[in-house]
Amino acid sequence: MQKTLREGYPWKPDVYLLEIDGKQIIVKDYAAKPFVFRFFVGALSNRRESLIYKKLQGLRGIPEYLGLIDRYAIAVGYIPGRNAFQLEPGELTPRFFDRLRALINSIHERGIVLCDLRNIKNVLVGDDGEPYLIDFATAFQRGGRFNFLKNGLFRLFYQDDLLGIAKLKRNRAPHLLTQDEELALEKGVFLQREAIFLKQSGRTLLRKLFGYRKMEPPRRKRPGIYDPKA
Repeated sequence: MQKTLREGYPWKPDVYLLEIDGKQIIVKDYAAKPFVFRFFVGALSNRRESLIYKKLQGLRGIPEYLGLIDRYAIAVGYIPGRNAFQLEPGELTPRFFDRLRALINSIHERGIVLCDLRNIKNVLVGDDGEPYLIDFATAFQRGGRFNFLKNGLFRLFYQDDLLGIAKLKRNRAPHLLTQDEELALEKGVFLQREAIFLKQSGRTLLRKLFGYRKMEPPRRKRPGIYDPKA
């Protein structure tokens, strides 16, 4: 069984839900992308993300890391549930946010910041009601003792991760948003507006250069994964 969950932009991986030997897995794959994105974005992103998954294994709320298929594709366990952006306001409970905060605290304790928690699509509500986090392509690890730049960025994105919780509350559980959280969202973090501007400008430029057309499926087959006759 294979189901395509996302395909399209040249700079983003195609995402598949597969069933192999009765086990459902998620595969993020850059194989069909143009060389410049496949090699300079996909290969580097997958390698970094695999390191993050290895650091976080064992935490409840993190998908099981299954490994790199090759330099362009990474596989993780499938989490049955719903994406936070699919929820209606009021569906999330105080307990859910307590569990989400505990999960993020555990991630920070392992020296990892997520950097993209403001994107509520990265938060899942499992069928068991527990919070799960997906997509660690932008996450990074705290630097060494004398790596002042990386550690400064770590502290910055530490705060940004916490604002991600507040943003999720504002979007899906506004009745739970505290006054302090509202003020923190309005204030933001250092250079937040500039970073958002650059991110949006970059996306606009990429779309102008490469358009919105969907990419063709991978030409090369991975036996047992993309070739149903394998």
